[in-house]
Amino acid sequence: MAAACAMTGCAMLPGPSPLPAALTDEALVADASAAPLAASQAAVFTDNDQAFKSKIDLIRSAQSTIDLAYYIYADDYSSSYLTRELIAAAQRGVKVRVLVDYPTNYARLDLFSMMERLGNQGRGSLDVRLYGRPTRNIVEDAVYVTMGCNDTGQAAPAGQAAPAPGKCAADKLARVAKLFADETIGGQPAAPRDISDLDVGDSGLFLSGYYAKRPDVMALAVEQGQGIDPAQWLQQGSTLTPQQKQQLGKLAGIFVRAHTGSQFQRVQARAELLMAEVLDGRELAPLKEQLSELLPVGRLKDPDETRDWDHLTDYSHHKLLLVDGRRVQMGGRNVEDSYHMHPNPLTRKYVFMDTDIEADLTSGGPALVDAFSALWTFDRMVAPLAEVRQHAPNDFVANEAAYDAAEKACGTTPAKPNADCVEREFATRAVALDQRITEQAAQMEQRAQQYLTAYAPTIGASPTPTLAVDSGALLAFVENLPFDRRLPPAQRVRTYGAKAGDEAGGGKAIADAWVRSIADTCRAATAAEPRRIILHNAYFFPAANLTFAVARAMNGDLDCSHVTVTVLTNSIATTDLNVVNLFARHALKAFADAIGQEGDPVRRAHFHYLEYNKPAAAANLSLHTKVSVLGDTIAIGSANFDVRSFMMDSNDVMFVRHAPALVRDYTSFFDSITAEAGRVNDLTAYFQTASRDDMKKEDLAQFRALLSKYHVDRFLDEQKRQQLEQLFLQSLDKAYELTLASIDVKKSDADRRAAQDQFNELFKPI
Repeated sequence: MAAACAMTGCAMLPGPSPLPAALTDEALVADASAAPLAASQAAVFTDNDQAFKSKIDLIRSAQSTIDLAYYIYADDYSSSYLTRELIAAAQRGVKVRVLVDYPTNYARLDLFSMMERLGNQGRGSLDVRLYGRPTRNIVEDAVYVTMGCNDTGQAAPAGQAAPAPGKCAADKLARVAKLFADETIGGQPAAPRDISDLDVGDSGLFLSGYYAKRPDVMALAVEQGQGIDPAQWLQQGSTLTPQQKQQLGKLAGIFVRAHTGSQFQRVQARAELLMAEVLDGRELAPLKEQLSELLPVGRLKDPDETRDWDHLTDYSHHKLLLVDGRRVQMGGRNVEDSYHMHPNPLTRKYVFMDTDIEADLTSGGPALVDAFSALWTFDRMVAPLAEVRQHAPNDFVANEAAYDAAEKACGTTPAKPNADCVEREFATRAVALDQRITEQAAQMEQRAQQYLTAYAPTIGASPTPTLAVDSGALLAFVENLPFDRRLPPAQRVRTYGAKAGDEAGGGKAIADAWVRSIADTCRAATAAEPRRIILHNAYFFPAANLTFAVARAMNGDLDCSHVTVTVLTNSIATTDLNVVNLFARHALKAFADAIGQEGDPVRRAHFHYLEYNKPAAAANLSLHTKVSVLGDTIAIGSANFDVRSFMMDSNDVMFVRHAPALVRDYTSFFDSITAEAGRVNDLTAYFQTASRDDMKKEDLAQFRALLSKYHVDRFLDEQKRQQLEQLFLQSLDKAYELTLASIDVKKSDADRRAAQDQFNELFKPI
């Protein structure tokens, strides 16, 4: 048979993929970053106040170490209270390590410096590191786009003609390579680790603008660093074709808006002008030579560099608090008021319904500490604060008000920039880091006290239950990681996503456990002992390989006739990320269509898809829970059932086995939600019967409403609006078509996997 397959290509024949291997206890332990874990007591918190109280109690109980990893670490009221407790713990002798996501938290760099400053004034220590640092390629590009064309690397003199097309680009590429050739960080060469801390010219300002979400600062860094007036540059295309001149004219129009439009137009247009080639190389392809003195077009042909830009927002989505290596709390809650309060005057737009698990470990704690340390020391993606301040100093963006005041004092206009005056006045107004740290400390105290006086006294009985975890349960800490944890630390390199069918090989152990657990639930279910799969998840837009795993419960690959699959997620009315629902609807429609046509009615599972309705009494209440009930297993953590969680972000989930009471109690809690009148909407029949044309009309109306809600439509002419809408509709079609191809039983396994990989690559940023 093997010889025949080699000659005839059996892999290309239609047929099902091999069924995933069973996820036995031994296999789960092998997949986990820390397992088996045993606990003297453990509990599941479905109430925000109880979850926050538990975190504070854990921090106060710390004797030696506290390790935290969070996607969002805010400086609002409850967060300030928690920060004050962390600093107090460090001052009394505890070693505190805080790992937060870089792109999400860069704007709070001064907060983290304050934490380090105060936390290191006692008998212990407090260190903060940021996950998701820019790669070496990204830093090199920042140097390139802020570098002038003359040999010194400084801005070209005013009025100096631009070099011949291509000459400037070649010179700059050579200078960039030389600058980075011998860099060391911590006494070790930086290049093999694909990192850099260089700040050359205005490259640090450029990166600071990016991470602070300030495209106007990025534009300023380019204009300042290159010393090129874009208006003058646009007039130098005397040898261009009429078509190229027309395209340059469009850029000139953007330039005018960048200097004379409304504030929104100026920010948008300056970024559009200066990053045009990066964002839309197709439209501007004929102008590469003209743009090459401004943008790193020669470098962007490198597939590794393109990959780095594609994965620039690979987030650390972990939510973990580990005390003394033996007390752990994790789940879906970030450090922010929205996750630690009920609706009240202090909360912002959303308050989230979420779920955490807390456990006092009696065994396995050291492995959990090692798992945290593996991320903490992964310097290809993790940077200490001191290094962040080297390659992306925040002194300018932290003094935005001072810069605005300097421009006003100098009477700055587009025709009269007064750069020397602005620089002088800015220097007199800017607030130094020491003073900013003092202000951060005062703000922390004020907000922490406001939590205690304005919110804490209002806390009453929990409206939702705290569930006990069975004594003797098996706990396994499983992660999606940016490296293969099976390799020794010195051999670990960064991974970028994963291939469908090789989830564990790409470092995505959570996805691997989900796929295998779905199949295991079907294998274990009988008429006498039916099983349930519950996916209670805030953002349901599964990676295509996970959709395929669910589809196999419906298409006859497995006998799942005694299994009920129920999805409960946000609706467009309750979510904080509308775009997820808009694309997910068409993947769900493809799933419903394929199962309706190809599924085996006798062997298929019973499938229900539900969404939360907008509550009348608490209009800003949104789901953020990430809980899966998979037969006899319950999984609680930070991973969404979406493409991004599989392809881009790190995540952590606690898988709990041999806990029948917990599974029963959580299932009952879930059923109480779905049984409450008006709480949820069952859309199962809708996806089975609705036409795609009608769905697209509904979604286009929703898309237009979103453009209006965020005032984007004001800045779109009719042509641009139609182009944007057409692109949106084409993307919906792609979600539908690639989902069909990903689960099509008529396709070969190889073709299905190719479609799954294409879907995952296309929709990973959603």
